[in-house]
Amino acid sequence: MDKISIGALQSLNSITPTSKTTPFEAQESFKNYLQGAIENLNETQTQSNHATQALMNGNMDDLHQVMITAEKASVTLQTTLEIRNKVVEAYQEIMRMQV
Repeated sequence: MDKISIGALQSLNSITPTSKTTPFEAQESFKNYLQGAIENLNETQTQSNHATQALMNGNMDDLHQVMITAEKASVTLQTTLEIRNKVVEAYQEIMRMQV
């Protein structure tokens, strides 16, 4: 497993609700997890952009490393978008519930 997967799993463990967790604590924990995931996405995209720019400028000769970095950024973006879609879907389902 790579750094992204392990970090995501560890963060998910920290937001698992317990009987002592208040709604505010759960909300803050979830917010912190999402914020960390977005920061991770931004960092991955930035690394990919720097590697691509270095390759174009002739400062880097390792095309394989540039492609690996770009693919990591792509997978991270796709995963983030799928998570966002699931969160929006869950929110819409909750809003459709009759009380």
